[in-house]
Amino acid sequence: MLKRLFVLSMLLPAGALANDTESRLESATVYPQGALLTRVATVSLSPGENTISLTGLDDELDPQYLQVSVSDSSVTIGQVRLSREQARSTARDDIAELEQAIAAKQMEIQEVDDSTAGAELRLKFLDGIAAGYSRETVNDGGTLSVESLQQVLSLLQRGAETAGELKRDNQAKRAELEKDLSLLQRELNDLRGGGLQSKTVEVTLGARQNTRTEVRVTYFNYDAYWRPIYEARLDSETGELKLSQQAEVSQDTDQPWNNIRLTLSTSRPSGRLEAPQLSPEFIDLRKPQPEMDSRAFKKEYMAVPSVQEIVVTANREVEPTIGNFATSFDIPGRTSIPNDVDEAVTLDLTSFTTSSELVTRVVPRQSTEAYLTARFTYEEDLPLFASTVRVYVDGVFSGNANLPEVMPGANVVIPMGQDRRIVVTSESQGGKDSESGLLSRRKVEATDYLFEIVNRRSKPTVVEVLDRIPVARNDEIEVVVPRSATSPTERAIDDKPGLFLWRKSLDGGDTWRIRHQYTVSYPDGETIVREQRPF
Repeated sequence: MLKRLFVLSMLLPAGALANDTESRLESATVYPQGALLTRVATVSLSPGENTISLTGLDDELDPQYLQVSVSDSSVTIGQVRLSREQARSTARDDIAELEQAIAAKQMEIQEVDDSTAGAELRLKFLDGIAAGYSRETVNDGGTLSVESLQQVLSLLQRGAETAGELKRDNQAKRAELEKDLSLLQRELNDLRGGGLQSKTVEVTLGARQNTRTEVRVTYFNYDAYWRPIYEARLDSETGELKLSQQAEVSQDTDQPWNNIRLTLSTSRPSGRLEAPQLSPEFIDLRKPQPEMDSRAFKKEYMAVPSVQEIVVTANREVEPTIGNFATSFDIPGRTSIPNDVDEAVTLDLTSFTTSSELVTRVVPRQSTEAYLTARFTYEEDLPLFASTVRVYVDGVFSGNANLPEVMPGANVVIPMGQDRRIVVTSESQGGKDSESGLLSRRKVEATDYLFEIVNRRSKPTVVEVLDRIPVARNDEIEVVVPRSATSPTERAIDDKPGLFLWRKSLDGGDTWRIRHQYTVSYPDGETIVREQRPF
């Protein structure tokens, strides 16, 4: 990929030669949205005031995020000025070079297409010869010898094989050329998308004597992000669960980040820093509103002030830091991140192993499939952030699940997928509706189900069965659970009224039967309205 160079140039007194010094991207602190980037250049200063300029920074650079520092404590920083410049000739040369490469690649594709068209014409020509030769043979009364016929067929076959092989080779060649062309076009779009303008930072430095010093320029760029990804690996025999945290880092800035120091932070510097404010609310009767002059409305509307952004300073901790409000990860060594959102880099962060309780849950009237869960108390210091978790059971990938935000000391439940060794059946026992009452007639609706759960494992397994009974919101509706029903282990699960849970540890090969019964009665002539609400 063609790169844009960031050049730090010394503005020397008249008659002196310009000393151009390249800067390098030294470090990046990446947030869930945006990154704080630091570029470093080494410059030579003469006694007195020296003005240096760092060119080619992002055109969208906000001056409120700009910070300049020097390594020599005797050097003072004076005025810092940010200006916009037109694209350098090197950028225009890069665009022209890419356009030429794209044109050449398109020409290669056209040559392949011409070759393929020629092969198809040859195949069509051979088909015509074969058809014509067959007609002549029939018209001549079939006097052609077997040997002559074999020679003709062999010739046609060799010609068809050659043309077919050429078509297949051209198809593969065209696919590769199209891939190369796509990369070139994307590179050109990226280069053009950067705009024909960029920012230049000019800094005045004061030196007491001849010296060399490092100049660091730090700025914020929104075109980068990272997000946590988790991987859960369960050993279903021992219940041991290994949870690993990774980071997916991506950036789409003007250039690749090559060999940099990388820090990942969970802070959100671009987000709101304070709670919303409330103003007094007044109420009155509606009054006729006079028509407002459109010019006055426009003036009033345009007078609304804009939101001011906040300056952010990067986290400079050498080791990973777990704070009360944010966590940062200092990635060891140096890292390279390409400037392409489709080429995200995945980095390993942390992992821990814990013992978990394995519980299989079923909801028989919804589905007879059983689902395994791993449950444990999270005792690490590092918070877990809401994200996706890739689930593996006994080394086999089960799928992706959602992991909520988890703080130390919390109870965690990770779904592990379908448990095929727990067999569930659900059968209606034909609960019959009826009518009751002598003075006031009431209609009775009966529900009667038999759930059967079989443990096909060789060892004990904890199974939870979840179901519900309706909750009456009217005094004239009565819900009754008969004594013949299996009593639940818990009621009002998760503080949700009407939800029942049966829990039992089944030995290997055991069968568990649950009778779920209830009746709903209400005045005859009325109609029941059923409503399900998330609680």
